[in-house]
Amino acid sequence: MKKIAGIILTLFLLVFLANAQETKYESNSFARLSYINGNTYVQRASDLGYEEGVVNTPIAEGDRFGTTNGRAEIYLGKKNYIRLDENTKIDFLNLPKRDAGLIRVRNWAGNIYLDVNFLEKEKGIEILTTDATFYILDKGLYRIDVRENKETEILVFQGVVEAAGEDGSVLVKKSQRLTVSDGRIVNRPAAFFAGAEDTFDHWNGDRASIINRQLAKRYLSGELENYEYELDEYGDWTSMSPYGYVWSPRGMAADWRPYWYGRWVWMSMAGWTWIPYEPWGWSTFHYGRWHWGLGIGWYWIPMNVWGRAWVNWWWDYDYFAWAPMSYWGYPVYVVDNVFYGRGYNGDHFYNSRALTVVHKNQLQAKDVQRAALGRDMIKNLGKIELKERSLAAQPFSSRNLSIEEVNGKKMIMRKGGESIEMKPATMPGRDIKQREMSGATQTAERSVERSGATSRSGEIRKKGDSPPPAVQTLPNPERKIRKKQDGGSGEGSSSLSRSSSARSSTPSYSTPRNYTPKSVSAPSSSRGSSSGGHSSPSRSGSVRKK
Repeated sequence: MKKIAGIILTLFLLVFLANAQETKYESNSFARLSYINGNTYVQRASDLGYEEGVVNTPIAEGDRFGTTNGRAEIYLGKKNYIRLDENTKIDFLNLPKRDAGLIRVRNWAGNIYLDVNFLEKEKGIEILTTDATFYILDKGLYRIDVRENKETEILVFQGVVEAAGEDGSVLVKKSQRLTVSDGRIVNRPAAFFAGAEDTFDHWNGDRASIINRQLAKRYLSGELENYEYELDEYGDWTSMSPYGYVWSPRGMAADWRPYWYGRWVWMSMAGWTWIPYEPWGWSTFHYGRWHWGLGIGWYWIPMNVWGRAWVNWWWDYDYFAWAPMSYWGYPVYVVDNVFYGRGYNGDHFYNSRALTVVHKNQLQAKDVQRAALGRDMIKNLGKIELKERSLAAQPFSSRNLSIEEVNGKKMIMRKGGESIEMKPATMPGRDIKQREMSGATQTAERSVERSGATSRSGEIRKKGDSPPPAVQTLPNPERKIRKKQDGGSGEGSSSLSRSSSARSSTPSYSTPRNYTPKSVSAPSSSRGSSSGGHSSPSRSGSVRKK
């Protein structure tokens, strides 16, 4: 009896530990870099190296984002935005999770606008600086200017904020401004004229007017509603049974396919995440499914759950392959102008216009379409059977970092690239002899020894410099699509140094729970999602039929 009780207790502990380690991310756990004008960069929480900021880059809890001679807009979800002026540096200390909706951002230097259109509860958003902490108490528009080693000033255009310093706190209301220096409130809230005083004010107003414009037709609702303005700019809507309204992009190349024009990045809380280079790609590649049809080509079926990439995978020791996941959870094949979305058993899979294959060393290529194999090379690989499982590989970072001069300032950057290391597991794919794999999978980790004191602005001094590598330039999106350009420019420079005190440890998240279709009855399927572990698609609240 004691033995049975011991076994039950052991099983209970194993289940408890498994649930404790379960990640807990939700649709708004990843901020979106929604617009840039100039140079920007992202530093991941687990890596001292940086990557160039491009539109649709996902930003996770613990990441740092900065601008040099440019401006940027980051979408926080639920119609909330943070906009950065030139030479601005912020850390995302907390982003929403299933069990907590708090957003905490540290502004180290520069100017930001916080445009809050949804606030679940008071103090649901916090902005920290070296001088004070600002608790957002109501929806509104807030500007926070941090002058390094001097002071912080907040201007409330709309809303109410609580400013807390070392000597207490004070409420700052609509059309009031407040200055805090070294943790002390310099003066009482004073009235100001809420007009545009500089180019950053004008730029913020222009971005807000573009986003808030009302459209005559409405096809999306819920979380996807805020993406409709950019989808209307680049594509068309069509009613299609049984999905309702679907969207198809305009002006795409003949060989274009989903999850082809962009790149893969490894995110510790989610795994391999797709960054699309199409300006409209955030909603269409992280929500919903892609199908293909004669006369319409590729079209997107909206759904309301975020995923890192809705694809099915295949791999062996030398190659990785993927294709869009269909509405029914199967890999998409398009062979001889015939769409297969519920399984394909033919021998001409290599002719599928949905399939993308790269060598294992090219999984993190800056432009996947340039690295993708041609049909003749794919044919030589043998039969490729795409699976619903997640890709069992992780990047292994080079430990070499160097210092790159940017506008006369220093920036830490990764010198070498990253290689891909497979997890110890049976490899699917071609009929080859199973090889033993030794060693645990290693993740990207900090690769330089920190030394010296951290300055008030969060800078870190690094021992030893090595010659800087050549800077890689990302492909121009205009090569494959027609994109409208916005005006605006800026000048300036700032130090892009790293702060250890500003970093928070990488959090754990949970994959979204299974969900059930409501507005559309999809065929049942036991197939799972390689994106987030979902067993069936959902369209609840995502599309409104006319």
